[in-house]
Amino acid sequence: EDRSRSQRRPRLEASVSDEVSDTPSHAAVGVDVDLICNIASCMKPGCDLMNLCISVGPVDAAKVRTGYLRDNDQYVTASLQKLRDIRHLSVRQRDVSRRILHLPLFDKCRDNIAAWMQVNSDWRDRCTDENMERYKGIPLRTEANLVFNNPAVAIEIGLLEVLRFHVEEKGVDVNRRFWNGFNSDNEDMNDFLIELALVRGDMRILEFLLSVDGFDFTSMTEEGDIESLEHELISRCFDEHRLVNEQC
Repeated sequence: EDRSRSQRRPRLEASVSDEVSDTPSHAAVGVDVDLICNIASCMKPGCDLMNLCISVGPVDAAKVRTGYLRDNDQYVTASLQKLRDIRHLSVRQRDVSRRILHLPLFDKCRDNIAAWMQVNSDWRDRCTDENMERYKGIPLRTEANLVFNNPAVAIEIGLLEVLRFHVEEKGVDVNRRFWNGFNSDNEDMNDFLIELALVRGDMRILEFLLSVDGFDFTSMTEEGDIESLEHELISRCFDEHRLVNEQC
């Protein structure tokens, strides 16, 4: 289960940032920074967290940022909810297209969750065999644990660190059709992870998958599971990657 704090309400429109002005710290004039952090952790929708960070100055803003993000599963959930809403909207409009993975919202979600992971360094503990089985299908729920237990979702969002953990530590088979992400059509049509990486267009993730020991590109293409255009593009990337390895 998620370890969210119900009193917290994230504001994604004004993400917590490390970049703040040189405004003098409130701590210098006797305001308790810990109190400000507690206020930030309980902020409701409509409150401007960014302005609060600016008001306390660059030194104390880091403390406010950390206090807001620590154990704040609702921050992650709110990001994932926006992605699910886009998926549902495209289904209703009968316009289910892979181009939704290129929307800036996916990059925004990636940045939000990456910031959360920096503060909550124990995120790997959430990835268990039980949770990975629970979250392998099309994301109908948007709990924070989803992104840490479904490599397809990690690829769609662009979280290389999470995908690397899945493959290197949890033994996820990169050659197997098993996972569904936000852009999956139905439970019976799983995508290869390499397909999702190609559609997402994140070369870091694509190069990582191609570098995995045991990656079997031939078996995928022989099954005829990859469309001709994707086949051509992946072949090119795979050949370039192999050429670089041979030259090294």
